[in-house]
Amino acid sequence: MTDAAEKIKIDIWSDVVCPWCYVGEGRLGEAIRAERLEDRIEIETHSFELDPNAKDGTGEDNIQHLQSKLGQDPEQIRGMEQRISGLAAEIGRDYAVERPMGNTRSIHRVLQALRERGTGNDFFLDLQRAYFTGAANPFDDEAVVAAAERAGMPADEARAILADADSYDHEVETEVMRARAMGAQGVPFMVFDGKYAAPGAMPVEAYRQALRQLVTEHDEAGGV
Repeated sequence: MTDAAEKIKIDIWSDVVCPWCYVGEGRLGEAIRAERLEDRIEIETHSFELDPNAKDGTGEDNIQHLQSKLGQDPEQIRGMEQRISGLAAEIGRDYAVERPMGNTRSIHRVLQALRERGTGNDFFLDLQRAYFTGAANPFDDEAVVAAAERAGMPADEARAILADADSYDHEVETEVMRARAMGAQGVPFMVFDGKYAAPGAMPVEAYRQALRQLVTEHDEAGGV
């Protein structure tokens, strides 16, 4: 078993409602499995808001939200979503073309609390995958609470964090600013071993090449 100190670290800045994050994380997972590196990779999810100005309680879905934000025709947006659905299908993932929308700040605050427990990834990826498959609405507090419970947080604690806008808000802002300081203008934004930044959802083969390079560097440094 590879010692934890020798693992390759991949930091991923992401948002729950980001379709390219969903696809990019899936492609990275495919690459890790293809290279048989499951025991050598350590992934940590970090907070980034795709649209900090998104409003709660509007009842908008993603189509309506993007129509307002981009000024595009709804059919154009549906066409874009269908194309992303096809890309998700290539890696064996379901993809709900129409989804609820809202502000994700409170979700990131819960993520920060769970990162302290070491289960932030479990929470975030669980909720993100449920969102994109149409299984959960992350703008329903109880859906977030349920995901937090599955990640080991008591329901009352999760509800308290969701209800307190200041709880873990500084930690969220710090992570967002850290990504921007490294040049991130959107997500997914991945940093491999603290050295190589990869903006956007790269193809599986590009992730495989990056992983092979990192393994070579680690093995050479360790005298393997």
